[in-house]
Amino acid sequence: MRRSRAVSQPPQAPSPAEHAATLTVGQIFAGRFRVEEQVSDALGGVFFGVDDTSGKKIVLVPVSAEREKTLRPLLGISHAHLVPLLALEGDGEHFVAVAAVAEGETLAERIEAIGKKPAVDAVRSALRIADVLSHVHDAGGVHGWVNAHAVIIEPVQGEPPQLALGVRIDQALSTPERAPDGVPSIADDTWATAALLHWMLTGSPPPPAGYASESELEQAGVTDAALRSALWHTLTANRPDRQSDLRPLRRELARWFVDHANEEPITPGHHASAPPPLPLSLRPSRQSNRPLSQPPPKRKIGAFALAALALGAAGGIALSFLRPKRIQLVALPEQAAEAAPSASALQLGDVPVTGEDDVRIGSKLAACVAGHLPKGTFSKAPAVEWLCDETDPRVGADKLHAAIVSGAPRGAVTDSMKLFSRIGWYAMPVFAVVRVGCCPGAKPLALPDEHCAMSAALTGVGDAVEASEDVTEPLKKYTDSIHCELNHGGAKMLRRAERPAGGEDTAFLELLKHLE
Repeated sequence: MRRSRAVSQPPQAPSPAEHAATLTVGQIFAGRFRVEEQVSDALGGVFFGVDDTSGKKIVLVPVSAEREKTLRPLLGISHAHLVPLLALEGDGEHFVAVAAVAEGETLAERIEAIGKKPAVDAVRSALRIADVLSHVHDAGGVHGWVNAHAVIIEPVQGEPPQLALGVRIDQALSTPERAPDGVPSIADDTWATAALLHWMLTGSPPPPAGYASESELEQAGVTDAALRSALWHTLTANRPDRQSDLRPLRRELARWFVDHANEEPITPGHHASAPPPLPLSLRPSRQSNRPLSQPPPKRKIGAFALAALALGAAGGIALSFLRPKRIQLVALPEQAAEAAPSASALQLGDVPVTGEDDVRIGSKLAACVAGHLPKGTFSKAPAVEWLCDETDPRVGADKLHAAIVSGAPRGAVTDSMKLFSRIGWYAMPVFAVVRVGCCPGAKPLALPDEHCAMSAALTGVGDAVEASEDVTEPLKKYTDSIHCELNHGGAKMLRRAERPAGGEDTAFLELLKHLE
């Protein structure tokens, strides 16, 4: 298998005068970064060098002050699939971004070799990249250099894939409106994620101007209707209709992945991706003294790979809802969700979708509920099989509270338990949010003898959260419905005599912060 450094091909774009390079070969920058090679002259240049402090290879990219602001938050980010940003040095107007160098086969090289990826493999990779970018966005930053040359699909070091910085910056995937030397935004990273998936599914990136109709996506080779719809929402040429936030795309892809992860058989031969790595306890030791120029041993495709895809399905659901918690879910048989893992389960391997700790949760529905609540809520699979059939929000809120208490680690007081101890009237909106997110197509919520459209208000809160929209107005409608019902003598029906106490709505909003 051919291997190369992530930056291996000369770019095509000229360098604008306003982004003239500030580095020269042979220079020692910031007292420690030695510039050894210029590999691009696009947009100020891309250089390879060495960090004299650590002896490690680095990539250096001159950036503007405006771009520096979008990159600085990355200095504090550590993610299993992100090549780290090491430094941002400058004088107030001109800066240099210094990042680690990722070596290995790139996604661009893989696609060139195989034409395109199988859909399940493509969506899995897109979800991992989306998780990286979500961490970047949560920290207030923007990657801005996402393209198939920056995705290291077979890294020499680190878990695949690795998203690199400062790679082929002339070919970064971005919205049609962004100028070549413009400062990238979250919308550009969102477009780039969809464009990467398009590239993997069809063998080529989407048109720079986007698509005028969903049928054009089908003609381009996106044959799956659900994936076509997800890409259309993000790659449409019509800017007002385009999703500029990554969360809706992640949810659509994660739902698709959960439903299709067992449809891709892996057989011996040249694959679109390597199988998931073994758990740490079963992995062979790394050869740390192997030169980077020497290809690593070829991985063998084990019989456990297909089963690992099913494991990845539960991991994928951890991405499904509103920048979900940094957990990775491991599927267990529903009838034995609390049992110890079998010997075969230990051989499935780790499918690092979020790059975070493992949490053992049973069914997809249980995993979905866990994804809507603070991390650490459950130490075992919660009993939530009733969720989608329960239409009474009073009963649903009580059952959800009971599941949170019974599923908590023994003797622990979880964040969810603390929130529910003071959430009062707003436990019903929590139930509505979880139900809307985990039970698409379920029967509408309904209260007996209601006068003030409270059920509709609850559904509105759930819909707003699920769509990543501002919840202020839907929550106000729900609060108004509480007072309306009490004014109409509905206290008995609602099983509460008092009006909302101070802080109940605040507790609900605190829970939403965990989802974001």
